[in-house]
Amino acid sequence: MESALMNLFATPLYRSRLERGFTESELQHIQNELREPVRAVSNFSSKNKNVLAASALSDIRAVLQACLDDYFVKVFNSSNEASLQITQSWLTLSKRGESHHRHVHPNSVVSGVLYINLAEKDGIDFYRNEDMIWYELLRKADTYYNAYKYSINTAVGDILLFPSNLHHGVRQVEGDVERVSLSFNTFFSGELGREEFSNALKIRIE
Repeated sequence: MESALMNLFATPLYRSRLERGFTESELQHIQNELREPVRAVSNFSSKNKNVLAASALSDIRAVLQACLDDYFVKVFNSSNEASLQITQSWLTLSKRGESHHRHVHPNSVVSGVLYINLAEKDGIDFYRNEDMIWYELLRKADTYYNAYKYSINTAVGDILLFPSNLHHGVRQVEGDVERVSLSFNTFFSGELGREEFSNALKIRIE
């Protein structure tokens, strides 16, 4: 019997790299921001939720914005005069035995992460939203169509962008390493919709 499967409405995961090492001033600023971290659910984060506003990280912010601009063109392919702009940014710190619980990012369109320090075998887990699945079938093996989770391996300098409503988390840190990442949220800035359909919206994010 001949058959075919088609993949509809893909979930985009954008991957890029910083393509250089971190400078001493950048690492010093990151260390200062994490000098007194605040407790999260199962790890720590910086008190400052706008770390990319610092002049010491201006070059990194420019690279991240270039990635967002590329993502916007490739994923949305819109004729609207709009863009994705960073709204908040923070540092995350995880040590041996700590992890980052499964979560999403409300009030954000696209979220991203830049990896600053991590173990040799580390990364991020993405989860299928199974809220609307009313049945249970045991899997013989994970496939593209039935997988509950995707584990993406990452390295220092990697940049990931993904829809903010995509469930994700970080597995427990193994070994004596301080896992440090810079995360950020975004929102549309510019003109959305169409005036003739009475759904035009202008948003400006500075």
